[in-house]
Formats: sequence, structure tokens, C-alpha cells
Amino acid sequence: MDLSEAETTRARPTRIGRPKSCPRCGGASWWNGWRQVFPQLASGCVEQWLSRAKCKKGCPSFVNERPGELYPHRQYQPDVVAAVVAAVALGGETLAQAATAAKASPTSARRWTAWVAKLVNVAAVLALAGQLWPDGVAGAGMAATSESPKSASAAARVLHALEYLGTALVRSGVVLVSKSGLGRLLEWQHHLHGDVVHLVATPSSFSPALALGQS
Repeated sequence: MDLSEAETTRARPTRIGRPKSCPRCGGASWWNGWRQVFPQLASGCVEQWLSRAKCKKGCPSFVNERPGELYPHRQYQPDVVAAVVAAVALGGETLAQAATAAKASPTSARRWTAWVAKLVNVAAVLALAGQLWPDGVAGAGMAATSESPKSASAAARVLHALEYLGTALVRSGVVLVSKSGLGRLLEWQHHLHGDVVHLVATPSSFSPALALGQS
């Protein structure tokens, strides 16, 4: 919800100085109200105030900065999505059971599971993790994911690979707020490239090499 200064009456962070330069043209910007959002984190739904700025040259307004734990354009944050998919793909829960814990719908749980299943190439993810963490054992425990129901086995394998890569990123010195492998990879890609991976009706893959800054 976008709110003007006059409409914003609840407590919010104090803004200091001027907003950052426009991310599109690099020009100077001025403050342009606030955006109130209610993301669903692993700890529950929270209220967040995001300060907005607008370019003096007429570019679209933008969020000046986000809390480290808040992934853009998502009500349900990546750690929450990862937990729901893990409950279905690895924990044997029904879509309804997994969704209830996150206050989501079974339809969302089904879409998230399908999206995760096609998100990355497992072999490529494990190879990258091995480069970052040579002392680790890439793919350890992967065989256990074959016991998952057929419809969820692909998502289980992706989650396993992402957890390993997330651990490798942290062990290599990358500072990340997210706790799940999925959240860590998406957070790292966003910080490194400014890219946001959207959850769409038809899942699409992205290259983990992009997230690691490789060509």
C-alpha cells in the first residue's frame, strides 16, 4: 500500500539525509512517501515501512532500501516458501497441511512446489557448491530424496542441492540473512545483480552461475 506523508500516521523508521541515486539513470532523487507492506516471514506476518524516492528526471519512483531479510515483490518470503515445499516434498505432508502452517493456501503450496522443482539444474548447483566449498561432500544424502512421492521428488532434490549451496555460500564468507538454501541463493543473486526471481504460474529456470557472478 503506497501512502503519502500526510496519510502515514503510524510509527515508521526515521529517514536520514537524502535518498540514493535513481537506479535507472543515476540522477538525484527526492523522498516520495512510504510503502506499507506485510510480508510473511518465518517468524510470522510483520509490518514493514519502506521509504520511497522519485527521480528528478521523471523516472518511476522506487523503494530507497529494504531490510536485509525482506525479498522484493513477495508477500511470502523465500524461507517460508522453502519450508512449505520441504514439508510437502520431504516431510510427506499434504498441500493443505503444509500451507496451513504458513497461513497460505493449498494452491500456493502446489505452485511453490512446482516452481522449486524447475528452478535450477541440480548437477550445476552441486558443482558450484563444490567450487565454493571444496571440503564439503556434494550430494551427500541426495539418495534419500528418491524416497519422496514421485510428484515431489524433483522439488526434494532441488531443495537438497540449494541447502548445500546455501551452506557453501556462507562458508565461503558471504553474509546472508536468509536461513534456507532457497532464500540464501535468491538473496545472494539480488544483492550481487539486483535481480529478482519472480514466482510465476509457469515456473522458469534461472542459472545459478548468474547468482555467483560467473559467465
